[in-house]
Amino acid sequence: MDKSRIETFSDSIFAIVMTLLIFYIRVPDSAGSITDGQVWSILASLSPLIISYFLSFLVLAVFWVNHNFMFHSFMKKIDSRINFLNLIYLLFIVFIPFSSNLFGSYPYNQPAALIYGLNIFAVMVLQAMMMQYMSKHKELRNELSSRIVKQVRIRTALTEGSYVLGILFTFVFTPISIFFYLFPMIFNIIPGSLNLVERLFKFELT
Repeated sequence: MDKSRIETFSDSIFAIVMTLLIFYIRVPDSAGSITDGQVWSILASLSPLIISYFLSFLVLAVFWVNHNFMFHSFMKKIDSRINFLNLIYLLFIVFIPFSSNLFGSYPYNQPAALIYGLNIFAVMVLQAMMMQYMSKHKELRNELSSRIVKQVRIRTALTEGSYVLGILFTFVFTPISIFFYLFPMIFNIIPGSLNLVERLFKFELT
Protein backbone atom coordinates (compact mmCIF):
# COMPACT_ATOMS: atom_id res chain seq x y z
CA MET A 1 0.00 0.00 0.00
CA ASP A 2 1.16 3.55 -0.70
CA LYS A 3 2.32 5.08 2.59
CA SER A 4 2.48 8.62 1.22
CA ARG A 5 -1.19 8.56 0.19
CA ILE A 6 -2.27 7.49 3.67
CA GLU A 7 -0.07 10.19 5.23
CA THR A 8 -1.60 12.84 2.97
CA PHE A 9 -5.12 11.59 3.67
CA SER A 10 -4.49 11.57 7.44
CA ASP A 11 -2.98 15.07 7.38
CA SER A 12 -6.03 16.32 5.48
CA ILE A 13 -8.34 14.85 8.10
CA PHE A 14 -6.38 16.56 10.87
CA ALA A 15 -6.49 19.90 9.05
CA ILE A 16 -10.25 19.69 8.53
CA VAL A 17 -10.98 18.56 12.10
CA MET A 18 -8.81 21.28 13.66
CA THR A 19 -10.56 23.89 11.51
CA LEU A 20 -14.03 22.59 12.36
CA LEU A 21 -13.42 23.24 16.07
CA ILE A 22 -13.88 26.99 15.64
CA PHE A 23 -17.20 26.64 13.83
CA TYR A 24 -18.84 25.47 17.04
CA ILE A 25 -18.27 28.92 18.58
CA ARG A 26 -21.07 31.15 17.32
CA VAL A 27 -21.54 34.75 18.42
CA PRO A 28 -25.29 35.22 19.06
CA ASP A 29 -27.15 37.66 16.82
CA SER A 30 -28.25 40.90 18.42
CA ALA A 31 -30.87 43.32 17.12
CA GLY A 32 -29.60 46.88 17.16
CA SER A 33 -26.59 48.27 18.98
CA ILE A 34 -25.35 46.76 22.23
CA THR A 35 -23.19 48.12 25.02
CA ASP A 36 -19.61 47.14 25.84
CA GLY A 37 -20.92 45.45 28.96
CA GLN A 38 -23.22 43.27 26.90
CA VAL A 39 -20.32 42.28 24.64
CA TRP A 40 -18.27 41.26 27.68
CA SER A 41 -21.27 39.32 28.95
CA ILE A 42 -21.53 37.47 25.62
CA LEU A 43 -17.82 36.65 25.72
CA ALA A 44 -18.19 35.36 29.27
CA SER A 45 -21.03 33.09 28.19
CA LEU A 46 -18.88 31.77 25.34
CA SER A 47 -15.78 31.26 27.51
CA PRO A 48 -16.36 27.51 28.13
CA LEU A 49 -16.58 26.92 24.38
CA ILE A 50 -13.48 29.06 23.78
CA ILE A 51 -11.54 27.12 26.41
CA SER A 52 -12.75 23.86 24.88
CA TYR A 53 -11.57 25.07 21.45
CA PHE A 54 -8.04 25.82 22.65
CA LEU A 55 -7.90 22.60 24.66
CA SER A 56 -9.01 20.46 21.72
CA PHE A 57 -6.73 22.24 19.25
CA LEU A 58 -3.74 21.49 21.48
CA VAL A 59 -4.88 17.89 22.06
CA LEU A 60 -5.18 17.42 18.29
CA ALA A 61 -1.77 19.03 17.84
CA VAL A 62 -0.30 16.38 20.17
CA PHE A 63 -1.98 13.62 18.16
CA TRP A 64 -0.82 15.10 14.85
CA VAL A 65 2.80 15.42 16.01
CA ASN A 66 2.79 11.81 17.24
CA HIS A 67 1.04 10.56 14.10
CA ASN A 68 3.56 12.38 11.90
CA PHE A 69 6.47 10.84 13.81
CA MET A 70 4.92 7.39 13.66
CA PHE A 71 4.28 7.41 9.90
CA HIS A 72 7.22 9.50 8.72
CA SER A 73 10.05 8.40 11.03
CA PHE A 74 9.06 5.00 12.38
CA MET A 75 7.13 3.35 9.56
CA LYS A 76 9.00 2.11 6.51
CA LYS A 77 5.92 0.68 4.83
CA ILE A 78 2.37 -0.26 5.75
CA ASP A 79 0.07 -3.22 5.34
CA SER A 80 -3.70 -3.67 5.45
CA ARG A 81 -3.72 -4.06 9.25
CA ILE A 82 -2.04 -0.68 9.79
CA ASN A 83 -4.37 0.90 7.26
CA PHE A 84 -7.39 -0.50 9.10
CA LEU A 85 -6.10 0.68 12.52
CA ASN A 86 -5.35 4.11 11.09
CA LEU A 87 -8.89 4.42 9.72
CA ILE A 88 -10.37 3.57 13.13
CA TYR A 89 -7.91 6.04 14.67
CA LEU A 90 -9.16 8.76 12.30
CA LEU A 91 -12.75 7.80 13.09
CA PHE A 92 -12.20 8.93 16.68
CA ILE A 93 -10.18 11.98 15.57
CA VAL A 94 -13.16 13.15 13.50
CA PHE A 95 -15.43 12.69 16.55
CA ILE A 96 -13.40 15.20 18.62
CA PRO A 97 -15.19 18.38 17.40
CA PHE A 98 -18.48 16.91 18.64
CA SER A 99 -17.14 15.76 22.01
CA SER A 100 -15.27 19.08 22.37
CA ASN A 101 -18.44 21.07 21.72
CA LEU A 102 -20.35 18.87 24.17
CA PHE A 103 -17.69 19.47 26.84
CA GLY A 104 -17.62 23.22 26.13
CA SER A 105 -21.41 23.48 26.26
CA TYR A 106 -21.73 21.54 29.52
CA PRO A 107 -18.33 21.93 31.28
CA TYR A 108 -19.69 21.09 34.72
CA ASN A 109 -21.62 18.00 33.65
CA GLN A 110 -19.83 14.71 34.19
CA PRO A 111 -21.16 12.90 31.09
CA ALA A 112 -19.82 15.62 28.77
CA ALA A 113 -16.33 15.57 30.32
CA LEU A 114 -16.36 11.76 30.40
CA ILE A 115 -17.28 11.38 26.72
CA TYR A 116 -14.56 13.86 25.78
CA GLY A 117 -12.00 11.99 27.88
CA LEU A 118 -12.98 8.61 26.48
CA ASN A 119 -12.77 10.04 22.95
CA ILE A 120 -9.18 11.24 23.26
CA PHE A 121 -8.18 8.16 25.27
CA ALA A 122 -9.49 5.92 22.45
CA VAL A 123 -7.28 7.83 20.00
CA MET A 124 -4.26 7.28 22.24
CA VAL A 125 -5.00 3.56 22.60
CA LEU A 126 -5.27 3.11 18.82
CA GLN A 127 -2.00 4.97 18.34
CA ALA A 128 -0.34 2.64 20.87
CA MET A 129 -1.81 -0.37 19.04
CA MET A 130 -0.26 0.78 15.77
CA MET A 131 3.11 1.33 17.44
CA GLN A 132 2.97 -2.08 19.09
CA TYR A 133 2.03 -3.79 15.82
CA MET A 134 4.92 -2.16 14.00
CA SER A 135 7.33 -3.06 16.79
CA LYS A 136 6.49 -6.73 16.25
CA HIS A 137 6.93 -6.54 12.46
CA LYS A 138 10.46 -5.44 11.66
CA GLU A 139 9.76 -5.42 7.94
CA LEU A 140 7.35 -2.49 8.45
CA ARG A 141 9.54 -0.17 10.51
CA ASN A 142 12.77 1.74 10.42
CA GLU A 143 15.37 1.08 13.06
CA LEU A 144 15.50 3.84 15.67
CA SER A 145 18.03 4.50 18.39
CA SER A 146 17.29 3.06 21.83
CA ARG A 147 17.10 6.61 23.19
CA ILE A 148 14.30 7.61 20.79
CA VAL A 149 12.41 4.38 21.48
CA LYS A 150 12.59 5.00 25.24
CA GLN A 151 11.42 8.59 24.78
CA VAL A 152 8.45 7.38 22.74
CA ARG A 153 7.55 4.87 25.47
CA ILE A 154 7.79 7.54 28.17
CA ARG A 155 5.63 9.97 26.19
CA THR A 156 3.06 7.27 25.52
CA ALA A 157 2.90 6.18 29.18
CA LEU A 158 2.64 9.76 30.46
CA THR A 159 -0.03 10.65 27.91
CA GLU A 160 -2.16 7.58 28.59
CA GLY A 161 -1.78 8.06 32.36
CA SER A 162 -2.73 11.72 32.11
CA TYR A 163 -5.87 10.96 30.10
CA VAL A 164 -6.88 8.22 32.57
CA LEU A 165 -6.53 10.69 35.44
CA GLY A 166 -8.59 13.21 33.47
CA ILE A 167 -11.34 10.63 33.00
CA LEU A 168 -11.28 9.70 36.70
CA PHE A 169 -11.53 13.35 37.75
CA THR A 170 -14.75 13.70 35.77
CA PHE A 171 -16.33 11.77 38.64
CA VAL A 172 -14.94 14.26 41.19
CA PHE A 173 -14.81 17.78 39.70
CA THR A 174 -14.98 17.98 35.93
CA PRO A 175 -13.02 21.25 35.38
CA ILE A 176 -9.90 19.64 36.93
CA SER A 177 -9.94 17.08 34.13
CA ILE A 178 -9.03 19.89 31.71
CA PHE A 179 -5.56 20.07 33.27
CA PHE A 180 -4.92 16.37 32.73
CA TYR A 181 -6.25 16.47 29.16
CA LEU A 182 -3.86 19.35 28.44
CA PHE A 183 -0.81 18.12 30.37
CA PRO A 184 0.57 15.83 27.60
CA MET A 185 1.20 18.91 25.44
CA ILE A 186 4.23 19.71 27.63
CA PHE A 187 6.30 16.66 26.72
CA ASN A 188 4.81 15.94 23.28
CA ILE A 189 5.04 19.36 21.63
CA ILE A 190 7.55 21.52 23.54
CA PRO A 191 10.99 20.81 22.03
CA GLY A 192 13.57 19.32 24.40
CA SER A 193 11.15 18.79 27.29
CA LEU A 194 12.34 15.25 28.05
CA ASN A 195 15.97 16.35 27.64
CA LEU A 196 15.33 19.02 30.28
CA VAL A 197 13.85 16.41 32.63
CA GLU A 198 16.97 14.29 32.16
CA ARG A 199 19.21 17.21 33.13
CA LEU A 200 17.08 18.19 36.12
CA PHE A 201 16.88 14.69 37.57
CA LYS A 202 20.34 13.64 36.37
CA PHE A 203 19.54 10.49 34.40
CA GLU A 204 20.11 9.48 30.80
CA LEU A 205 17.90 7.59 28.35
CA THR A 206 20.57 5.46 26.74
